[in-house]
Amino acid sequence: MSLAAMSIKGPFRSPNGLIFGVVRGLADHYNISPFVLRLSILAASVFLAFWPVLLLYIAAAIVMPSEPKVLPLNERSKEVFLLGQVDPETLIEGLAARSESLERKIRRLEDHVTSKNFRSV
Repeated sequence: MSLAAMSIKGPFRSPNGLIFGVVRGLADHYNISPFVLRLSILAASVFLAFWPVLLLYIAAAIVMPSEPKVLPLNERSKEVFLLGQVDPETLIEGLAARSESLERKIRRLEDHVTSKNFRSV
């Protein structure tokens, strides 16, 4: 997945949550009351058994990123923010593609400047 395709709109763990901030983060993301979501999770743990719900909750706490202090305002700061959330292979692929693009642009510029049609001012 490229950096441009990534989104920062996913649910984040909230620093204001009770335990790991998972429920508060999901409630904020889906715009519902944290109390209602906590009550739903409690009901699910009673009817489905406690351990599967606990395991899902712990998995969500591990997978969900923490809420950023300040959300990025522009594309460049969005890329910098996402660099901390990307696996190294994806990061290297993105950097390699960007460097190849810059190299092609520089070669075109050099070809133009060194061509016989180029006039200096």
